[in-house]
Amino acid sequence: MLISPMMRMYCLVVFLLTGFCLSAQENTFKIPDSLKTKSFEELKKQFYNYEYKDLVITQTYAQAMLELALRNNNASQIHQAEHYTARISTSLGKKEKALKFIEKALLHSQEDNDSVYIIKNLYLNGKIYADYGEYEKAIDYYVTVCDLLKNDPDQTKYHMISHNIALIKNQIGDVRNAVERSKKNLHYFQSQGATASHKNIINSYLLLVSAYSKLAIKNQIKPLRKKVYLDSSMIYINESIDKTIQYNDKEAYIILLVSKGINYYELEQYDRSLKNLNEAEQLSNRYNIFVKLPMIHLFQGKVYYNLGQFDNAILYSEKATAASKTYKIDLPYFQEILILLAKSYEQVGDTANAIKYYKLFSKKHEQNDLLKNQNNKSLYEKYDIPSLENKIKSLENKTDEIGTKYKYVKYIAWSLICLLLAFVFFYTKRQYQYKRRFEKLLVQIDTLEKKQQESLQKEDSKSEVDTKVTTKKQPKIADEKVVEILNRLKRFEEKEQFLSNKCTLNYVAKKVKTNSTYFSIVLQKHKKKKFVQYISDLRIEYALQRLKNDSIFRSFDVKSIAKEVGFNTSESFSKAFKKRTGIYPSFFIKNLEKLKVNS
Repeated sequence: MLISPMMRMYCLVVFLLTGFCLSAQENTFKIPDSLKTKSFEELKKQFYNYEYKDLVITQTYAQAMLELALRNNNASQIHQAEHYTARISTSLGKKEKALKFIEKALLHSQEDNDSVYIIKNLYLNGKIYADYGEYEKAIDYYVTVCDLLKNDPDQTKYHMISHNIALIKNQIGDVRNAVERSKKNLHYFQSQGATASHKNIINSYLLLVSAYSKLAIKNQIKPLRKKVYLDSSMIYINESIDKTIQYNDKEAYIILLVSKGINYYELEQYDRSLKNLNEAEQLSNRYNIFVKLPMIHLFQGKVYYNLGQFDNAILYSEKATAASKTYKIDLPYFQEILILLAKSYEQVGDTANAIKYYKLFSKKHEQNDLLKNQNNKSLYEKYDIPSLENKIKSLENKTDEIGTKYKYVKYIAWSLICLLLAFVFFYTKRQYQYKRRFEKLLVQIDTLEKKQQESLQKEDSKSEVDTKVTTKKQPKIADEKVVEILNRLKRFEEKEQFLSNKCTLNYVAKKVKTNSTYFSIVLQKHKKKKFVQYISDLRIEYALQRLKNDSIFRSFDVKSIAKEVGFNTSESFSKAFKKRTGIYPSFFIKNLEKLKVNS
């Protein structure tokens, strides 16, 4: 069908306008005419309706909610709209925007004393960090939510958050913690009887199956312990398969069949493994559930390789790669496919493809650390990679000319000479830079000491005035409570309590008699620093002055100095010192000693 020039122009204009609207800032967003008559609750309802169907439309409803809330100047609606904006932003992959709005939502919900949305915002903050792989931050927020929910009469939400923590623990290798949490969660969900959500029960089962399988793989060199863990995994598989049939959960049923097939593979029961994997493949294609298809094909290929059916091993390894690309599923075991293909081609006498896939494996090996993953057997040991590597070298040596060796030797020699010259140049340049930084640092320390002396002399007369000035400049955040916090923080600094190695955010927050969340806000507003940077800078400034003025302190080794100023290790101290000053503490001390000798 031909499209008229007018229609093409219309489509182009619509496309450009749509792109502009999506990229516009919230304060310039205009509610579409069709949404102007909608109430806030109606917009929120439509947000939920489209959230898992169309992200662009969902974003429009979030922006409309925010605009309407701001126009109404309704505090409750504003922090709710900020929450939903953060929520759709992380779904769209906009991490910075998501973090920006969830921070606003959390602050405003706390100001509005909205306990429901405080919990929702803390949870979403954790989810955002989890989505982007920042698992420690995610766990911190999830634990905070659990603390708030632990006395709630309905413990369902508590255990749902605990499940999220267990997922992360399983992901980062703290598998035993994941098992312990999941057992408690499963027990609770099952105790709810008819009111229990089948999804919560199934998810707990799936996590226990995965965790016990991981524990088994971690214990490859301990066959008895490995079998115990695999048996535990099988018990949960069999229990949960009955549940998936009861709840008609086809996707979970397929995942459990795959897990069962993998466990039988680890137990070297290959016929049983293939039976479960083949059934999982058939059901995946029947119900158009492809999330596990690449994994199914990978383990089918591994089973056939161990059975000596190398053509089938190649066939299913290629299927695993194709399924991963077709359905855009990231397969974490891609290196293992490459090795499996290389070894299989070697077995059938196809040397060219064996070399091809081994080289691809080598390239991938440089890009990630699958071989370091404790959850997998050593691929070198498992697939006898050294023999393949020797085979490849032998074949390549036959086609190379002898003169190529000398060319490489010459190239390497010149490269080493160039590297040596570059090292000498950069070392000399760095020493010069460090010397200049040292001289500037001494001037900065003198200036800092003078300011501290002047501050002590004028403290009584100016403290109240300075506080009032600050309060006038920051009317939105610096109230009487902030003044009290800042005064206590000043006393905290004067008493040098920051030198304690137990100086955590909660510890300091208690010292200044507030909670950690509010303290972080005050700190960033008035000190322009996050907590970790604030404490680190105080310690480094203390270390600089004391090293300059205390010859006995200078005689300590770096490790002792680090502990003296509150750092747990010399490495963390040196890193913070270098970041703050541009030079290492050993260089600073060495040049101070030279300066004292010369003077």
